[in-house]
Parts: sequence; structure tokens; C-alpha cells
Amino acid sequence: MVGARSVWEDLADFAVRLSAAATLEDVLHALTDHGLRILGSAGCGLVTRAQDGGWELVLATSFGSELRSRFSYEPHDSPLPACRAAREGRTYLVPDREAALAVHPRMADVVDVTGRARWALLPLHVADETYGSLAVSWVAPGAFDEQEETLLEVFAAHCAPSLHRVVSRHREDQATALVVGLAQELQRGVLSHLPAVDGLDLGVSYQPVQAGASIGGDWYDVLTRSRGDLLLAIGDVAGHDARAAAAMTRLRTMLRGLAWDSDDGPARLLDRLDAVVAALEPGTLATAVLATATLEPSGALDVRWANAGHPPPLVRRPDGGVEVLRDSGVDDLLLGVDASQSRTEHRAVLAPGSLLALVTDGVVEDRESDLEQMLVAFGRTLDDPQRFRAQDLCERLGRSGGGVPDDDRTILLVGVGGHATAAGAAGGEHLAHAEAVGSSRVVVLACSPGSAAAARRVVRQLAPADGWDEDAVDTAELLVSELVTNAVTHGRSDIRLQVSSSADRLLVEVADENDRLPEVLPTDPDALSGRGLQLVEVAADAWGCHRVDGADGPGTGKVVWFALHRAGPLP
Repeated sequence: MVGARSVWEDLADFAVRLSAAATLEDVLHALTDHGLRILGSAGCGLVTRAQDGGWELVLATSFGSELRSRFSYEPHDSPLPACRAAREGRTYLVPDREAALAVHPRMADVVDVTGRARWALLPLHVADETYGSLAVSWVAPGAFDEQEETLLEVFAAHCAPSLHRVVSRHREDQATALVVGLAQELQRGVLSHLPAVDGLDLGVSYQPVQAGASIGGDWYDVLTRSRGDLLLAIGDVAGHDARAAAAMTRLRTMLRGLAWDSDDGPARLLDRLDAVVAALEPGTLATAVLATATLEPSGALDVRWANAGHPPPLVRRPDGGVEVLRDSGVDDLLLGVDASQSRTEHRAVLAPGSLLALVTDGVVEDRESDLEQMLVAFGRTLDDPQRFRAQDLCERLGRSGGGVPDDDRTILLVGVGGHATAAGAAGGEHLAHAEAVGSSRVVVLACSPGSAAAARRVVRQLAPADGWDEDAVDTAELLVSELVTNAVTHGRSDIRLQVSSSADRLLVEVADENDRLPEVLPTDPDALSGRGLQLVEVAADAWGCHRVDGADGPGTGKVVWFALHRAGPLP
């Protein structure tokens, strides 16, 4: 060790760094970069109480995979000194393997597995509570002198408050992410899978607000009625809580029941729905646009719609012009205000090559601007529907920013003259362009260990269609598994996976709401973590990461990506 003055100065600097730590990764960096040097140790780990009353190793600087697999969790009455230090509130010093064996044979196993003969197990106190222990290890055996014991106790005392704060916050974030994930999964579960309709190209993007544990009331529906026409609906129930989501579910279900075998047009259906809301859901307020669509023999789309206080539909014409579909100067009332009021039905015929867009106000409504101006500005961002699939376009628009950051964002697109029915010369040109552009798929994954396998399946399903061989697909599966596992381990949100495949490039992007950019750590044969990005760096032709706008504001999320190139790295 260095002189006493230098040690205490270093310890004070370490305490300041640790007090600024916000995540377990910050604590790990502080311990690795400063803590181990102060103690002259080979490694250290943090043991805290598990939810069931046992003990778990929640953080370690360099303990290998075998130790983690055998000792990552211990029951409450475990004889290991790390658990006894936390349980009894006293320090255990283990100078060598003989002393470890005297404490308990399993502690001797720890020495053998890690190759570290000397250990200090220090209780971590906050106020009158002992919430865990700090395990510090050295390779060479040796006795502890009085000065070193004092340094260890002071070191643990400096660590305790910050570690308690960070671990508590980490567990709160995990619990919140679980609640949000479950709520969003339930909400997504009641929303429609889009039907396949000849002559139409359908796409939808739904992004719920992710502020805390809130969920929103956006909803959409697409179904083919018994009479053969297509019913399109989009709406927003007031509120951002579980009651709004529940009301949204009931509202959507009631509309389905009213519309399925009915010959009513959209205005009459909205009036009937409003009457049911007044009788069965008093106090519920909601906006909605309801449309019916029928393909004509010419390939044009006959659209009839009615509005209940919602942003109106808009159309991108084949010539690129944008039109807001608003036939009257005054919008009809939203649902839940006055069920005695009737709504107006409107009609438009959309030529082949047109794109119909239904959106919620979270996409377009800037509270400082006129809504119609925002709608037109949004419409101008719509690409030529003959160049992009509606679903791909929805996903691009959904993540392009704008609108209201604390509101749900839902986009429903209908391309007239869909890809499935393109024919003749125009169809041939379109298919050639599609082949050059390649294919893309976007999937939202839960923040759970099973998501890595789901990501591998997406790659396996998409890449071979563009001629990628087995070796390339295996490599992409390995690398996407590493990136998604990192996002699950360190993220606090759902994970957005985009896989884009073409004849010359396979691009994989993994996005989450943790803005901390990953780092490629120096190679450590004993380290359990840090190898994922090393694999990506070696196996990918290109990779990178950058911050993006997340649910908590600009720059609060990130994307980590890699690319494989058919002929090796691009210049």
C-alpha cells in the first residue's frame, strides 16, 4: 500500500465518486477504477438481501462464472462469512485457505474456485440497519494488521450509503419496469393484428407513453365486417392510467360488437357507441375516428368516415399532395359528452397510389401550434407508398420524434394498391425496387431473459430470404443475442429490435431507455461480463452506438447496432 496520507486522500476522492453513482454500472466502475487500487485487492463483490430473505451477489468486479453460478444466491442461514457478516453485522477476516476451511468448508471452496486465498467480509450499515456485506479478496495469503483493518472498515463505511441508495433504486426500477411491461403487454394484447386485404397495404405503429408506470388510452382496430367492407377505427380515451386502459379495452370491444354484423355507416355506429358509453361507462370521455373502406373495381378506395372530436384523417395523394379530410368547419362532439347529438358522415374516393393516415394527437399535436398545420406537416413526411411497405413506414414515423412526448403515439396507415396485388409493369418495377431495398422487421421485446431467443428467431426468419448463408446467420444470431442480453441486464424498459436485410448488408439495431453507452472493457479471463461487445467488435463488419430521444426526454435512450456486409467491410 502507499503512504497513509495518500491512502486517505484517495479514499476521500473515491467516496466523492461513489456518492455520484446513479446505477450499478457506475458503482462497478468506481470500484474497479479506484476502490481496488486503494485496497490493493484483486476484486470485490456486493452481497445484499434477496426478496425471499436470502442473500444474492448483485455486483462483482471480476469474479468468474463458476463462482457466480455456485454462489450467486445463498439461503438466509448460509454459513458463508459474506452472509454471516450481513446477518450478524460483524467483520470476518480470512487470511488464508486454512482459516477459510476453519470458518466453513464452503468458504474453502470459494478460495479454490477463485484462486484467491485472502478475504475480508465487511458488514454494510445504514443507520441502524445492516443490509448486506462487502467481500474483498486478494490472491496471496497474509495476515491483516491493525492499520489495514481500520482502512477496510472506513472503506466499507464510505461505500454503505451509496451502495444502499443505488441498489434500492435499481430494484425499484426493476419493479417499475415489470409493472409497466405487464401493463403494456396487456394493452398490446387487446389491440388488433392487422388483417391481410387484397389491394390494400396496412401498417400500424403503437407507442405507449412510458412515464413511470403510466399507460395510456390510445386504441385502434381494423376488421372485415360480415358485409365485406373494412372497418378502421382509431381513438383515445382520456387519461394515462390503468382506468384509461381498461376503459379503452371496453370501448373497443363494444364497438366491435356493434359493428360486426351491422349495415350502419360510421356516423351511425359512433352515435350508437356514444349511447352505450353514456349508459354503461358514465364519466368516460374519448375521441375517435371511424371509417369504412371498400375497394372499387378500378382499384380506387371508397372511404366513408365520421369523427368524434379526434384529429381528422389525412391523405397523401399519388402526386405527393397532402389533404386533411375535413368536410365541415366544426368537428363533431367527442364520445361521452352528449349522446343525443348526431354525427356527420363524410366520403372520399382515394385513387390507387394514395395513402390514408389515421393518427392520435400524440403524433401531431404541438400545443403551441395549430392542429391542422401539424397534420399537414406530418402528411408531408409520408413517403411514396409505392416505395415502402406501410408497416415499415409506420415504424419509421413512430420513432421520428415530434408530437407530444408525454402522450401515446399511434399511427394507422392504409396504402391503396397494396404490395400483394401489384401487377403488370408497375408491379414489376415495384418488386424490383423492393428487392433492392430488402426487407425489414421491427419487434418490441419485453425486458426479460427470454427476449434474446425471440431476437434470434427474428434474425433467423428474415436473413435467409435475402441469401445470407448459414455462417452469416449464425454470427448475426450470436451478436443480436449479446446485444439484447445487455439491454435486458442494464435496461429499464421494453427493447426495440430492428433487423434490416438486403442483398449486401444485414443491419441489426437494439434500442432501450438506458442512456448509458456501452464500453468495450479490457480482456479479463476471469470476468463474467464485458465479453459481449468484444464479440461484436471482432465478428461484425461494423458496429456502433448512439443516444436517441427516449421516454424521459431528449438523449435518454440509446441504440446499439452492428452490420454484416456481404463482401466484407465497406470503405
